[in-house]
Order: sequence, then C-alpha cells, then structure tokens
Amino acid sequence: MRIFLIKIITGLPSGIFQVMFSIIAMDFFKLEANENGYLMAYFGIVQMVVQGGVIGRLTSRFPERSLLLLSIGVTAGVGLAQAYMQTVFQLCLTVTPWIFSLSVFNVITDSMLTKSVPSSDTGTMLGLCASVQSLIRTIGPTIGGFLYMNYGLPSIGLIEFFVNSVVFVYLLHRHLRKTERQKE
Repeated sequence: MRIFLIKIITGLPSGIFQVMFSIIAMDFFKLEANENGYLMAYFGIVQMVVQGGVIGRLTSRFPERSLLLLSIGVTAGVGLAQAYMQTVFQLCLTVTPWIFSLSVFNVITDSMLTKSVPSSDTGTMLGLCASVQSLIRTIGPTIGGFLYMNYGLPSIGLIEFFVNSVVFVYLLHRHLRKTERQKE
C-alpha cells in the first residue's frame, strides 16, 4: 500500500507537467505546432533509448529499493531544473534525466506492487497501477492550469522538487533505519 501511495504522490507533479506540456510549449516557449511535434519526437526517441537500453541493465544489477530512491532523487533534481529553465534547449537537457527517472520509477513501482500480491491478483494490481495515470490525467489539468496561470511555470517545477524531495528523505530514512536494525 505504501508503494502505491508513493506512486500517486510522486507521480502527480510529473503528471501535471506532462498534461500541461502542450500549453507550456505554445505559451511559454512560443513553439508552433510543427516545432512542438519535433520536440515530442525527441522525447519519444529518448524514451525508447532509455526503456530499451538502460532499464533492463539497471534492474539486473541494482536492488529495486535503490532504483526507487535513485528515480525519486533524479526527479527532484529535474523539478528544480524545470523551475529555472527558460529555453527549449534547457528543456531538452532536463527531459533526458526526467524520462530516465520516470521510466525507472514506473517499472520499479509496478514490479514492487505486483510482487506484493498473490500471482492470481497480478492483473488487478497492474490495472490499479495503470489507473494512477488516469487519475493524474483527470486532476492534472485543473491543478496545472491553476498553478501555471497564477504562479507561472516555475511553480510546477518547484512542486515537483519539493514533493519528490520529501518522499526521497522519507524513503532514505526508512532504508537507513531498516539497515540499522539488520546490523543489530
């Protein structure tokens, strides 16, 4: 249950940026439709490379909890970078680690959640994992629109930074406490 809540809590700020991206691209970066399409193609290529060439190697070498911490930490850093980005080039620089962290986060949390239930309930758990994205896409535009119109683009990045930083510290504290208990 804890991992499911973490998936929702840390997924919301990233989801807000995702659902607001078209508006951000046209309003903040002043991109035309074709330029937005090129940017989306770049994002897709980066995602294919990360998911096809990086995630499998990482999951075979490192424990899930470490990868979860890594992905949340990277997302926090990306949120801070997004708060201060001003150009499309800076956006492209932040997107690569952001896609990496989101891809690792989704794979790891889905894996942890499916392992936490009996094999007969794996399909149900995968359905719940997929429903998180639907939830975020339902409430994301309202929250994102409010933040963007009232506080600007930096507010979305700063919320991503703060939320992921708090979750990172919480998980790190739990991990260190668990390690300390094992030593005793």
